[in-house]
Amino acid sequence: MKEFKRGIDPKKQFKLIWGVTMGILYIAFAYLLVFTPIFESRLLPKGIRVMLGVIFTLYGVMRGYRSWKER
Repeated sequence: MKEFKRGIDPKKQFKLIWGVTMGILYIAFAYLLVFTPIFESRLLPKGIRVMLGVIFTLYGVMRGYRSWKER
């Protein structure tokens, strides 16, 4: 594959942007899950929604951090 003499490798740049974007989307989904009435139903009681929100938030932060660290 062709090497670039200066700048960032496009593959690494894409992986960075993709990883950080997905981390932000996971955190946004966690916010929607916990703080909005969109997912209120008998199938997802408040306790389950909060636990899933915490899990999605932690995963989003971990994914964003890992992508940022590998740049």
